[in-house]
Amino acid sequence: MKKTNFLTLILLFVLAFNFTVKAQEEKKKEEKKPLKFKPLKFNITDDGSQWVRFILWNQVQLNSNNLDGDDNFKLTPNIRRSRLLVLGQVTPKIFTYIHMGVNNVNSGRLGLIDGSDQTQLFLHDATMEYKFSKGLAIGGGLHYWRGLTRLSSWAGLSSLTFDIPNPLVHDGTIGATDQFARHVGIFAKGKLGKFDYRVSLDDPGRTGFAEDVVNTSTTNAVYGAWNYHDAGRSMFSGNIKYNFIGSEGNLLPYVVGTYLGKKKTLAASFGWVAHPNSTLILKDATNPILAGDDTATIVSKTDTGNATHYSFDINYDTPIGDNGGALTAYGAFINYDFGENGGSSAGATGSAIYTHLGYLIPKTKLQPYVVYQNRDWDETTVLGSQRKGNTFNLGANYYIAGHNLRLTLEYIKNNFDVGADNSQIRFQAHIFL
Repeated sequence: MKKTNFLTLILLFVLAFNFTVKAQEEKKKEEKKPLKFKPLKFNITDDGSQWVRFILWNQVQLNSNNLDGDDNFKLTPNIRRSRLLVLGQVTPKIFTYIHMGVNNVNSGRLGLIDGSDQTQLFLHDATMEYKFSKGLAIGGGLHYWRGLTRLSSWAGLSSLTFDIPNPLVHDGTIGATDQFARHVGIFAKGKLGKFDYRVSLDDPGRTGFAEDVVNTSTTNAVYGAWNYHDAGRSMFSGNIKYNFIGSEGNLLPYVVGTYLGKKKTLAASFGWVAHPNSTLILKDATNPILAGDDTATIVSKTDTGNATHYSFDINYDTPIGDNGGALTAYGAFINYDFGENGGSSAGATGSAIYTHLGYLIPKTKLQPYVVYQNRDWDETTVLGSQRKGNTFNLGANYYIAGHNLRLTLEYIKNNFDVGADNSQIRFQAHIFL
C-alpha cells in the first residue's frame, strides 16, 4: 500500500507533463508564438525612464511525509509562497520597491473564523536607493542585500532548485538577526569594471531565534549578546564578485538561479558577515547563569565575543549547442565561527560545502538537476533539520513558459550524524507575472 501511494506524486508529475505536451501539440498549428508573459509594467514618462512594475507570484506544493518513517505515504498541500512586489523607478536616480506576502499556508496554519491565528501577511522588503553612478548606489530599509554567498540572496522566481537550499547553509543566522533573511540597515552596491560588490551595515533584530542564555559557559558561546549587552548592535556583511565571463544585473538583490541558456556567465565571489561582540562567554565556570537572572546579572557574569563568517563560491551558466541546451553549475565553501561550540538558527561553528548542477535538455523544456551539501559543525545546540550531516537532492523542472510558469518534482534525502535520517518527495507548481 505504501509503495503504491508513493507512486502517486510521480504519476501526477508525469500526467501533468504529458497533458501539457499533448495540449501544446494540439495547439501548435494555431499558435505561431510560444506562450509568453508580458511584465505588468507601466511607464510614467513617455521616454520610459520612470516606471512602475507589479509582480504577482504563487507557489503551490504537494509534499509527502517522511519516507524514512513507518507511516503510510501521504501528501500535504501547501501554499509555499504567495507574494506581491511593487517596483518603482521614481526618477532616473531613485529606485524603490516593496515586497510583501505570506509563506506556508496549509491545514496546520489556517485560522479561526474570527480571523485569529491565521497566517499573517508580512513585509519582506521595503527599500529605497539613490544611484550616484554605475559604480555606486546607496540605499536603506528592510533589505536583502546580503553578504556571505551568492545563494544568501537566493531568488525563488528563477531558482534552479525546488526551493531555497535547506538545510539553510547559506543563511546560518536566519530568524535570529533578521525577518526572513531581511535586515534593517543601509547598503551600498555597484559595478567597477569586472567587479560587482554589495555591502551592508545592519541592526540585528531582538525578537528572533536565540539559544537559551543558561547554556552559556566558558566552553560554549551563545549567539545573542546584543539582547543583553549594549554592544553587538552592528553587523557588517558584503560580497565581492569577479565576472570572468559576462555580467549580471544588480537592480534587485535576488540572484538568478539558472539562465536557461539565455546568457553565458562565469563568476567567482568572496563573501563575509562580521558581527562584533555578538556572543556571550561565561567569565567564571563557578558562577553560571541561572534561569532567574536579570539582564544586569547576565551582563556581569559574561564577556562578549565576535562572530565572523566567510565564503568562496563560483557560478557557471552557459548555453550548450544550438538546440536550447544549457548547463548551470555552482559550488560554495562556507565557514562559520560563532565562537567555541557556538551556533545559531541554521549554522554553527564549523564549515559547509554546497554544490548543484542542472542541465536543460536540448529541444525540450525539461531540466534535471542534482544538489549535494555537507555540514561539518562543531558540537552545538543547533538541532532539527539543520544539524550536522549531508543532504542530497534529485529533481527536475519542466518549463511551460520559462521561469514564469514551471513545474518541479524533487526527492530530498537528509543523512544526519546524530538522530534519525529523513527523506521526502515533493511537487511544486510555480507562476509569476
